[in-house]
Amino acid sequence: MSDAIFGNSRQANQGPYDKSDLNAPQELVDFGALAFSPNSLVSVRAEVEEGTQRIVAISFDHQESTLQVQAFAMPKGKSMWEEVLKDISESLMNQGVEIEKHSGPFGIELLAEIPAPEQGTKTVRMFGVDGDRWLLRGTVSGLAIKDLAAKSQLEDIFRGIVVNRGEVPLPPRELLPLTLPAGAIVPKAK
Repeated sequence: MSDAIFGNSRQANQGPYDKSDLNAPQELVDFGALAFSPNSLVSVRAEVEEGTQRIVAISFDHQESTLQVQAFAMPKGKSMWEEVLKDISESLMNQGVEIEKHSGPFGIELLAEIPAPEQGTKTVRMFGVDGDRWLLRGTVSGLAIKDLAAKSQLEDIFRGIVVNRGEVPLPPRELLPLTLPAGAIVPKAK
């Protein structure tokens, strides 16, 4: 399968953006490898890995929906979303999770019913976009799975993300480093 068929490669002027893009948004909240325009309708959380205290994702909460984004290093000139999607699909199916692939606004997407301790299962929608030496992955859950207005709001946030790959060599699929913006308040551990 070619990315040209499914549209998983980044489209010029449509976002998400590379830091070098001239059309990228300018007034941004900077989390290191990821930056985005502030939006008063959305609350933002840094997802922190327990053992290492490293920020591994940024989550955007809008009404009863969440968009979680992660950026990964990828080889120059190579599109990886199809391969990553295959690996995610196989992993979920090996866990007995039912999945469905379909075409969406960012190309091939995955819908899955993930086991959730307090809810039984939770429907998630995963999609990715290949950039220049990076892959940006989004995972949506909540009302935005079916509600068009909520879905559109989170898709617009994803489109407006600016990825700063940096120049440090990283192995393929390594998370790009995220940092808290200057002046961010860090919640105390419970």
